[in-house]
Amino acid sequence: MPTLQEITLAHSRRLSDLSRTRDVRLAEAQSIRDLELRALPAAARIYQKYDDDLSVAREKQLATEAKAEAARSSALLIAVDRRADQFEEAQMARRSADVDAVASKRRGEDIANRKYEAAVADLRDVSAKDRSKAAADAERGRIVDLAQAREAHDEALAASQLRYRTAVDEALQGERRNGRDGERAYLDAITHGATAARGAKTFADQELADALGKLPEAGDVLRAWRAELTAIAAETKKAETEAFSRFRRDLESLKT
Repeated sequence: MPTLQEITLAHSRRLSDLSRTRDVRLAEAQSIRDLELRALPAAARIYQKYDDDLSVAREKQLATEAKAEAARSSALLIAVDRRADQFEEAQMARRSADVDAVASKRRGEDIANRKYEAAVADLRDVSAKDRSKAAADAERGRIVDLAQAREAHDEALAASQLRYRTAVDEALQGERRNGRDGERAYLDAITHGATAARGAKTFADQELADALGKLPEAGDVLRAWRAELTAIAAETKKAETEAFSRFRRDLESLKT
């Protein structure tokens, strides 16, 4: 027993097949019509104008697509260059911060050592009984000062690395964002060009039909073509009605 999803999918496929069959038959009917009408000397100028109109519309579409492609490529290149510049700036900033951190650590160590050396030099003025304690205090102070210098150095390096990673992430996000914007603009331009081309063809088709309708020599061919269109529409409608009837029967069988 088929499921509801399978029944619905089969119905959708049948309707799609009917639409494709209808479109193919309509295209064939128009091709036959044009082939017969193009053979008429009186229709030569009409079809020449029609072909020229379609050629102009196609050229405009190709020009739009070429401009859109150039704009997209330019946007991508700009995004890549900007990201590379931001990477370089972030790398330079990190190196500068690392150098400053090392220099600051060395200054802190120098200060700690000079302070210790001064305390050691002052031991000769301390009484013998207090000299050992003063020396120990000086050493502990030196250790504390050196540890603080190292800690400040490590914190500066960590902050520098964090800023670098943040800058890199922002550069990558900006590149992706600019790439998406460029791609969206490209697709919009392509869609606009295709829509304009379809509109131009529809207008050209209407002008062609109007001009041919005024041509007595084309009467028999146009009547046969319209009869074929009517037949295709009627047969498609009948097939669609049968498809929906089958769909309803399948749904009813599913309920029972």
